[in-house]
Amino acid sequence: MMTARAGEIVCFSYLAAAHLWRVPQFPAANSGAPIVEVEDSIAADAPMTAAVLSALGVPTLLLTNEIGDDQLGEQVRTWLHQHRVPAAVATHGSLSTPSITVVVDGVQTRTWFAHLPGVAETLQQVDLSPVQTATFVYVDAYELIEAAAVRVIVGARAANVPLLVNLGGSPLSDEVRRVVAGYEKLHIQTNVDDGNHAEAPAVARSLLTRTQAAWAVVTAGASGAVAVSPRAEIFVPAFPVTVRHTHCAGAAFSGGLLYGLHNGWSMERSLVIASASGALRCARHHSAPLPTLVELEAAIAGGGLHQRQSRHAS
Repeated sequence: MMTARAGEIVCFSYLAAAHLWRVPQFPAANSGAPIVEVEDSIAADAPMTAAVLSALGVPTLLLTNEIGDDQLGEQVRTWLHQHRVPAAVATHGSLSTPSITVVVDGVQTRTWFAHLPGVAETLQQVDLSPVQTATFVYVDAYELIEAAAVRVIVGARAANVPLLVNLGGSPLSDEVRRVVAGYEKLHIQTNVDDGNHAEAPAVARSLLTRTQAAWAVVTAGASGAVAVSPRAEIFVPAFPVTVRHTHCAGAAFSGGLLYGLHNGWSMERSLVIASASGALRCARHHSAPLPTLVELEAAIAGGGLHQRQSRHAS
């Protein structure tokens, strides 16, 4: 049985090697496009969230699926080691390491192709004992791994541990809604596409109403993020940077948000550091180190985030 370290945040999701392809534009059906850049990274959001927390000096543990003793498995293990992410990851020679290919065009339109054999099933067998002594639990509640995510949510709620549930754009299912509804330590996060940024406040309010969460947070890419509670609505604009890529931007945002919440910060202050974390992730090469707290604070001091707005219910 594993035991969480003091002050540890537990992150849960699937783990896969990620290949990132950049093309000038997506081709029409039955045609092609040149790949102008190829980079490697990690998936899903929880591994990157854990890496962000590690860079910020927060003890963390990644609970996830098994990987193979193959080339992709070595890529994943190397990434986890480089980013100092403690992970309960078993390696088996008979397995093929899961992988995901993300194709991005010149306007940051993203399309992904996932090869995740057996992942949904194996995630349901993960030892959840560290959840019982964690200080916070982060869960990717994607449709793909919903049954396993529900198991983690139930465990965290039974242990009375604060939760950040990331829908990652997936709809809030009846089952996830059932297990989170009314939990006073719940924070729930999702995203909308840039083109639908005006819908973010309404999406956040709907999530809040349907779950009775403490806070519902919705990111909208370059249009910033909004957080809604029963008594307040807070908007923080996107941090101004030159965007190199958008892979795991939401996960970097989540890591910053968790850092603030873990340290007892206000939601407004937590959103600001989350915005900076997501932005600096997008501005750096995939192989570059993730930002430290000193770097985030320096960026915030000179980055114009004073435009944030807050509205409180009467």
